Amino acid sequence: MDKEYINILIFGHKNSPSRHLKIRKKTFKIILYFSGFLLLSLTFFFCDYIQVKKKAYEVARLRQETETQKSQLHFFSSRIEDLEKQISKLKEFDKRIRIIANLEKGQEVFPFMGMGGPSPSDIRDKLRLEKDEKGLIQQMRVDIERLESEATTREESLSELEKLLQTKRDMLAHTPSIWPAHGWVTSGFGFRTNPFTGLTQMHEGIDISNQIGTPVMAPANGIVSDIQNDFVYGKLILISHGFGMTTRYGHLNKVFVKVGQKVKRGEKIAEIGMSGKTTGPHLHYEVRLNGIPVNPMRYILN
Repeated sequence: MDKEYINILIFGHKNSPSRHLKIRKKTFKIILYFSGFLLLSLTFFFCDYIQVKKKAYEVARLRQETETQKSQLHFFSSRIEDLEKQISKLKEFDKRIRIIANLEKGQEVFPFMGMGGPSPSDIRDKLRLEKDEKGLIQQMRVDIERLESEATTREESLSELEKLLQTKRDMLAHTPSIWPAHGWVTSGFGFRTNPFTGLTQMHEGIDISNQIGTPVMAPANGIVSDIQNDFVYGKLILISHGFGMTTRYGHLNKVFVKVGQKVKRGEKIAEIGMSGKTTGPHLHYEVRLNGIPVNPMRYILN
């Protein structure tokens, strides 16, 4: 009978009696098989649980990356809008420069400037076509940095050119360039014989003869700096044109401006007269550069 059983002795403490268990071999095998199956099942479920946790972590990580990429895409989209605004400003600069420089429509302001790089529309095409978001974001970052640098450089260059052209335009607008009055030049710039003394002396302007009342016009933009009643030149107007340039008008009949008044090229400022020391009605016209008299004929283009 013992061959069909397994005897198990269990010893307790000193004072505790030992126990004797008899288990049938078939029952023991069943328990052993069941324990092995249970252990394998637990091992399988534990491994499966670890895999599920790994996948859940991976999903969470991918979700976080997706959110980060979405945030980056939103940021780059905002930067693209800013670049479009900058480009719009550059177009406005271009328009203003064309007006200032009187450039023909369609003529390039900067034919010598190198141009390149993607446009904002090119970047949007990449957004639709690229599959690798990480690579796309990296490429977008590089492209946007290049666009920002180019836009900033062009804006600064256009600003400098605008200031230069504005200064040149102002200089031209304030440089005498037309006849101050209609008539005949009866005495030129340079040394001549004084009609009253008979002595040779410097004539610091030109004399334009015409009837009393002939309009005298400002040859350039400027500000009336002084109006005098001179013993020699009679009623006299001085106009400051800026950039070291001034003009003087003598022997006037009537004056239509006042000190501090701004005048524009072609604006009527006085009439030819015979005030002061003169042998007949005419306009004495001077141009001075940094206080030094220069030949006014150099500044008459019409």
